[in-house]
Amino acid sequence: MDSVKNNRKNPEFDAYYRELAPKLFGVAFRMLQNHSDALDVVQECFLRAFRSWEKFRSRSKVSTWLYRITMNLCYDQLRKRNRERRIENADDSYQIKSGNFNGEWNLRQEKLINQVKEEMEKLTPKQKTVFILRLYEELPYAEIARITRSRVGTVKATFFQTVLKLRKGLKEKGVIKNEM
Repeated sequence: MDSVKNNRKNPEFDAYYRELAPKLFGVAFRMLQNHSDALDVVQECFLRAFRSWEKFRSRSKVSTWLYRITMNLCYDQLRKRNRERRIENADDSYQIKSGNFNGEWNLRQEKLINQVKEEMEKLTPKQKTVFILRLYEELPYAEIARITRSRVGTVKATFFQTVLKLRKGLKEKGVIKNEM
């Protein structure tokens, strides 16, 4: 592999960026629920990866490494938000952009989405990470285990417990009537 310092244009790195940036953005957006913050996280992820490209030891896939960097940056951002909230005594309300509704069905869908988002905000960062990587990114448990530096069994248990927690919260709100 060519040295990044000696090779300003790295086609291999560019290919990883084109392939993985949209996926990493999706994960960051779901974790942070903020478009701008998610873009910043992805940019910082690739900046850090670019700076450390020579140090990458290929013990895991590049995608695993980049997901790990992204998740760490998301955790940092969430911790920063919590500190800022405590300092500013900010309102805990969940802000959702209101869209144009075309009917009762759209209104119900928007309400359902908001209720699911509210329940997801109650998850721990690890639960949220496992849930997003498994459900939205459709990553296998083994890959999630490498990203989170956990055992596969722990990841499976975390995902199962997360689904139960979300179901319970949605059932208490009356969103779901029976167990699925």
